[in-house]
Amino acid sequence: MAGAGGSPTTSVPAAGSGSAGTAAQASEAPSGQGAWSTGKVMPTIRTELGVAMIDGLVYVAGGYGDDSGFLGSSAFEAYDPKTDSWQKLTNMPMGLEHPSVAALDGKIYVTGGGNSQMSAYDPSTKQWIQKAPLLHDRHAAAAVVLDGLLYIIGGTGESDTIPQRYDPKVDKWSELSAMSGRRDHVAAIVLDGKIVALGGRLGVGTAFNSVETYDPASDSWSAGTAMQDTRAGFAAVVIDGRIYVAGGEVLVSPYSVRDTAEVFDPAGNAWRFEAKLPMPLHGVGAVPFEGKMYMFGGASSPMSATPRTGIVNIFTP
Repeated sequence: MAGAGGSPTTSVPAAGSGSAGTAAQASEAPSGQGAWSTGKVMPTIRTELGVAMIDGLVYVAGGYGDDSGFLGSSAFEAYDPKTDSWQKLTNMPMGLEHPSVAALDGKIYVTGGGNSQMSAYDPSTKQWIQKAPLLHDRHAAAAVVLDGLLYIIGGTGESDTIPQRYDPKVDKWSELSAMSGRRDHVAAIVLDGKIVALGGRLGVGTAFNSVETYDPASDSWSAGTAMQDTRAGFAAVVIDGRIYVAGGEVLVSPYSVRDTAEVFDPAGNAWRFEAKLPMPLHGVGAVPFEGKMYMFGGASSPMSATPRTGIVNIFTP
């Protein structure tokens, strides 16, 4: 994935790119292909959550929930997209907001959320197990799995430009080459054996649309093709070899929340807008399943965890 981009850039979005106005206003960006539908409302309505999928079930962890106010929630629930149904599971060992969540070796790993602790949930035993802590604490980082290893990308905390990699066979973390700069509320996906970090921000007053790609074979980062919209705290998945992103927060005045969605096709090395979300949302989590993107929770006002939604938004390309 090569092209324009480079180090994370701060962008002041233009009205024409669909970023001006308030969260309640629709953006002026074009709306493209695809369609959105909704699933059953989440038992715990929340934002700034983490999600991961194992054996056809989507596990939803932490966030600002209706059981926690503005503290991290310990709620842990599973959604079955085939039956559009939810089940409540054993709560996490601690409440977390902005956790990093991923599925690895049949377990759900939850870490970050402003600390260095990591726990793994085993669906076969329905129990949580403590694992080796991060080398550096993280908040609002992205978690991905590649070749049996867990990667924590971006976020804020100690040495926050340094990604961390976890090997479950030895229960040990290691450091990787630094990213081009800090990215909190970043999204990350795996595509063609590489990790792609998208968007994010560096606190209030910045918004990134830049993209960079990590190659584990060379332990190096390279610039990718920038998204059309700046985004932080948004959904990102891979479907049929294409990257889909949706929603996100922009804390550049006037603050706003995105309702736009985009797709990147590596064959054309370009992003295009897709059908808009039914509402602007940030602080969401998302997984791909059977050719669709399932997006969970979120909030619709900028610089706020309210009003929260428990809606499952489903995008069909």
